[in-house]
Amino acid sequence: MRNSPASKRILFQIIAGVFAVALPGSSVLADELIFNIGGGPQVGSDVSGSGSRQTNYTIGVDYDFYRFQRSERSSFVIGASYTYIGSNADTHDRIHALSVYPQLSMYPSVESWVNRLVPGNGEPFFYVRALGPSYISDNQLGSRRQAKHFAFQAQIGVGASFRLKSDQQVNVSIAWKHFSNANIFKDNDGIDLPVVLTFGVTF
Repeated sequence: MRNSPASKRILFQIIAGVFAVALPGSSVLADELIFNIGGGPQVGSDVSGSGSRQTNYTIGVDYDFYRFQRSERSSFVIGASYTYIGSNADTHDRIHALSVYPQLSMYPSVESWVNRLVPGNGEPFFYVRALGPSYISDNQLGSRRQAKHFAFQAQIGVGASFRLKSDQQVNVSIAWKHFSNANIFKDNDGIDLPVVLTFGVTF
């Protein structure tokens, strides 16, 4: 799909909207280290023309360093991440990605039935990352091509937080992770990691 002024305008409106929603509220330093591992089949892919679907796998680490707490039910985080992605392709079988990302996290109300699904002192949450600028070490992973070494990281996940101490908690989640350039450039075959398990610790 070719780029158009309309698609670029929508992109900037999304960025502006995220910041407009997130910035009101109190801000704090947020030290959270998150380890992640996962992978799965790449939709719309082919391994070396064999007709077999490409499979991607990943391991990585994220660091959340700043948090805007809008309310008891939502927060906005800024973080940075390193992601290693490998595949079963014969060539261009791995890339490294460095990203900075905004993340919006949302929590159900105390009275919600969702809270009853999490045992003990756990608190469920949903989060979304979008338009996280990223540098990728190769503009091809297997059959998936990106025009440049620039892409965006996106991620959607659900999980739960468990408080250990007043200032420490662990977070676990399952997520879908994606890299693409949002059609800013002509070649934009998205790179997908359908199932990513994460484990985070605040300190």
